[in-house]
Amino acid sequence: MTTASAVDPRRPAGGGRLDRRTLRADAILAAVTLALLGLPMVLMAALPIDTPWLLAAVVAVAMVGAILVRRARPVLALAALTALGAVHVLLAAPLFPVWFAVLVVLYSAGRFSRWPGRLAAFALALAASLLASWWVTTTGGFASPGAAASEVVRLTAILWIPPMLLFSMAILVGWGVAAAARTEAATVVAQVSQRRADQEEERAALARDMHDVVAHSLAVVIAQANGARYAADPAVKDASLETIAGTAKHALGDVRLLLEQLRHSEAPDPIASLDGVDVLVERMRAAGLDVRLERAGGPVALPRTADIAAYRILQEALTNALRHGDRAQPVHVRLLGGAGAVIDVHNRMLAMPGRAGHGVRGMHERARLAGGELWSGIDDGWFRVRAAFPAGMQHPLAAPAQGGRA
Repeated sequence: MTTASAVDPRRPAGGGRLDRRTLRADAILAAVTLALLGLPMVLMAALPIDTPWLLAAVVAVAMVGAILVRRARPVLALAALTALGAVHVLLAAPLFPVWFAVLVVLYSAGRFSRWPGRLAAFALALAASLLASWWVTTTGGFASPGAAASEVVRLTAILWIPPMLLFSMAILVGWGVAAAARTEAATVVAQVSQRRADQEEERAALARDMHDVVAHSLAVVIAQANGARYAADPAVKDASLETIAGTAKHALGDVRLLLEQLRHSEAPDPIASLDGVDVLVERMRAAGLDVRLERAGGPVALPRTADIAAYRILQEALTNALRHGDRAQPVHVRLLGGAGAVIDVHNRMLAMPGRAGHGVRGMHERARLAGGELWSGIDDGWFRVRAAFPAGMQHPLAAPAQGGRA
């Protein structure tokens, strides 16, 4: 299981000890790089050039070693290659294609170093670019033979710019990848923390809902059981036992429904009832949502499970309007009473919605589990959620549910 402490977004990846897997990956990278750049070196043998093959072999081995330690000691590897480059320039040796592998080490200095290491890498890149421009001016024949020292220095000062840009670009690319990796690691930490917080909130919500839904039923069962113990009339005992059985059956259905609702991730609310609609609307208005609330018909007595489901559906619909709707337009909420309780929410959208997300699917299932029905979708340019719960309905797990379109 991933934990928040397992990821430190402030620390560049790859620093410190190397595990076997990363070492194997770098060995493969070194082998591929050497193979690609070694082929031109083999072709150099056919040219009429006096090639110091011993120096070429030393450079190739140094490149392989630098790539192998590029994660743990990138700046040290770059410094060693820069010193080797100075020897190459002093010997006036021809250019070896394998030298281009230094771009991998420069990238690694930006990717796996901290600030001081990156600054040191830029300084080494400057030194390496000056060496490269000196080699191009002198050994490379850019300056005419017998040119004055001032002319050589002038050409070197001009020619160092292209290699410096190339070397700096390699460092900056590695730096950018490191920044992206840190951002991703920070996102993972935030997601893990948020997931834990959501789990704790769901546990707290379940505890509250369990108390609200089941406590009354258990109190009735206890009262009826205690009363039946002292009742002399068999008819009274039978009536008490029948009440106990019905209440327990209803409570069992409530518990099963609450367990089904565990997988939903809507934010818990201590008032989870249509009686708390005004508080919910005021909270949404305080968040910047222009909610227009309209009531029609009298209040409807719903079973506690349906009351919770109706409240959660309204809460999710308003949350979706806050997150995805056009806040410049009002959100209309209508609560209708009479033969049943109807919740009608419609709002304007900033863009056409895609596939239904977890929240919309959760609203449908909440309505179905509570014995109601729900419709959601686009209606004449509005995104609309309409949920209906019949008055006086039986619990869906205690008796056959009425038909619904959930």
